[in-house]
Amino acid sequence: MLDRDIIQNRGVRNVDADGETIGFQFQLRMPNYRGLWGSLIEGVEVRVGDLFWARDIPRWTLQGRDFTCAELGASTDVRWQLDEPATITVPHPGGLPAGVHHLEVGIALRAPYIPAEFQPSVFHAERKVTLL
Repeated sequence: MLDRDIIQNRGVRNVDADGETIGFQFQLRMPNYRGLWGSLIEGVEVRVGDLFWARDIPRWTLQGRDFTCAELGASTDVRWQLDEPATITVPHPGGLPAGVHHLEVGIALRAPYIPAEFQPSVFHAERKVTLL
């Protein structure tokens, strides 16, 4: 079951590869009222305290597959379903220290029925998250 908040309460953790901590992850709920094709996702800006990552930097995991923002834009077969959390992986050598962090996101999504001059819609959310 998903949390009501866009930034999910569970799933916040550091990510290791080859014995090194290479970044951190968290989960997002679809902020729209229905699912969306991956090609309509323009990325997510992430801020943790004084640290900031532009919307094209974090990687997305949807339907068990990992994507860069550019790969999502070119995709034809992936959807962010309404009931599926997206896992966002942010590269940050050493990860985040254990404790409580103020996490802010700006999720940029396009809708095929809204004129291009009003695109993308950006959904902002912030939440205190705990990294164990």
